[in-house]
Amino acid sequence: MRRLLSGFFLLGLLSACDDGDIIVTTFDFENSNLQFCDGTSKNVFYAVNDNDVFESFSVEFSNSDFSLNENGSIREPGIGDTISFDLNNSNRAVYRIYDTDLPSGNDTYFCSVVPPSSPTVIEEWVSTGGKVVLYPEYNDLAGDSDIDGDDLSNLEENFLEEQDTDGDGIPDYLDIDDDGDNVPTEDERIVNVGDNVNEDGELDTDEDGIPNYLDEDDDNDRVLTRFEVSSEDPDNPSGFSSVGDGTANYLNDEQTAEFIHDEYIPHNITRNYRYVLRIDDLSMGNPDNGETIRFQNYNLGTYAQGGITIPLCPSQDTDCGDDNPDAPDETDEDTN
Repeated sequence: MRRLLSGFFLLGLLSACDDGDIIVTTFDFENSNLQFCDGTSKNVFYAVNDNDVFESFSVEFSNSDFSLNENGSIREPGIGDTISFDLNNSNRAVYRIYDTDLPSGNDTYFCSVVPPSSPTVIEEWVSTGGKVVLYPEYNDLAGDSDIDGDDLSNLEENFLEEQDTDGDGIPDYLDIDDDGDNVPTEDERIVNVGDNVNEDGELDTDEDGIPNYLDEDDDNDRVLTRFEVSSEDPDNPSGFSSVGDGTANYLNDEQTAEFIHDEYIPHNITRNYRYVLRIDDLSMGNPDNGETIRFQNYNLGTYAQGGITIPLCPSQDTDCGDDNPDAPDETDEDTN
């Protein structure tokens, strides 16, 4: 920090700034992996560096500017939506240098009403202006990720082209039932001894070259798999066997009992996302010497959260979403 400032002071003299401010565009904490805590009267995003120098950078803001879930985690985002607030007396960014490293359990230091007396702050810079912008984005869109948990990677499910085998509006890489037959893709990929498989080693009961998980009629008996289910349990086709031999009707081409229905299994997936925190027109002041630093755009970093359940709705299921009218529409997301 000190080395950076000395260089910027020289740059400031050469630039002959009228107001004496020093304009910088880099800082030690840019692009940090942020931590988050929820205090009694404030929320805090922060990053800590205990390597060569004991320092931290934090953004404190009032609880009213942010919403949390009952478990204290940040609310599920509407992807593309932003949250923003101005830095002022209540909301502030703070850079500190300490005489030693922070104690374990940094949340206690940053979010306590009365922070611990140790370590001692030996230098502090506090925001005098700026606007914080938080925007959420998914961070599970890598080619080798498996968002829908079917043991097929995003790349294998052609996520860049939004492949949608069953045309239900949910691309395969997000769809737990790629062919829309009410049997989860994961289950239709289980191969037991003696099962028919295609050249890729995927389960292919009717040996038509189309793996069961992409085949709407797995046994080729001209009755759709989704209609070879029990009226008592339409979500569990494997439990419906007319002859009681343990083989489900949808895998037995000699059994063509048909149950017409409009039921769809729940399409809930678990996603990982992150909040990206940027501060525009940030100015920081040192109250001890009156010096000021300015940043045009300061990208503090990202705060990641995982394990968030997202309910999805097949376009054919007109009843889906009635119990969760505010659920985000995940099928319109940008995968670039």
